[in-house]
Amino acid sequence: MTRRALSHGAGRFLCAALAAAMIWTAVSAASAAQRETRSRLKSKIAAERYEAALALGRAGVMKDTPSLAPLLADSVVRVREAAYQSLWKIWLRSGDPEIDAIMGRGVELMNGGHPAEAVDVFSEIIRRKPVYAEGWNKRATALWMVRRYRESIADCIRVVELNPYHFGAFSGMGLNYLGLKDFEGALDAFKKTIRLLPHSKSTAHYIEIIENALADKRKKI
Repeated sequence: MTRRALSHGAGRFLCAALAAAMIWTAVSAASAAQRETRSRLKSKIAAERYEAALALGRAGVMKDTPSLAPLLADSVVRVREAAYQSLWKIWLRSGDPEIDAIMGRGVELMNGGHPAEAVDVFSEIIRRKPVYAEGWNKRATALWMVRRYRESIADCIRVVELNPYHFGAFSGMGLNYLGLKDFEGALDAFKKTIRLLPHSKSTAHYIEIIENALADKRKKI
């Protein structure tokens, strides 16, 4: 190998090394920023908790869920709401642009009054990325809309296996059990929902109605 070739090769190696170092520095900085954001979720200052929750909504990932979920029980309303919205944003991120595009089509079909067609779209997401919890959750919602309650419950169970903080799946389970007139099953599901989402008035209302109905039923026995 000639001196010129060696010099050229060394230059290319140096450029590659510098590029790798820059990437590593950027990744390390981003990781440090994420750790700082997660630490601010525990701040005694509500404004800092609020801003941290919003920041995770913009750039958070699934592993941020356990840190963010406790803010659903925060004493400050806007902090709870920021955590709620940010969790949904995080859960929707598949990390794959093609999956995200398919998800968009499925949601559009479901919101447009075509849940049966949406089931097929969400099934494609599940086939491509079975560890993506929101694919299962969206299919569960579409199945509930077409009254395929038992299949929807099965999907909800898969969601909480993948993401045990998914209050939406527990709530969906409750609605499915109500569709089946399984009030004990519905009550259990809504109680699991309210453990994650303690300020949910609609969940508390479901629990109250079901408990009263079950109490009346026992009185008649």
